[in-house]
Amino acid sequence: MAFTLTIIIILIGICYGFSKKGTEDYLHILLKGLKIGLVLGLILGLISFLLGGLSGGIESAISGGLIGGLTGSIVFIVIMGIVTVEFIIGVLIGDIIEKVLRK
Repeated sequence: MAFTLTIIIILIGICYGFSKKGTEDYLHILLKGLKIGLVLGLILGLISFLLGGLSGGIESAISGGLIGGLTGSIVFIVIMGIVTVEFIIGVLIGDIIEKVLRK
């Protein structure tokens, strides 16, 4: 399943890189992806913390919600970073294909 998702992300990146004329700004794409991952990770971590607090008492909310929310946020940010790098690899391949075919 994870391999299939990687292939799909790279194919989307190839389509993006091929469809946009000229070379893309890879650093801009990387920073944009990491910012999105950071924001979504923090939002999901906050939601996890609040749901942990609502489902349990105060003691379990502090221990379970905080640990679960923080861990979930960190994991989500790392996953978004990996997905962004995979997308950039696809964009790079798409740019190469564009240069070869449009000469």
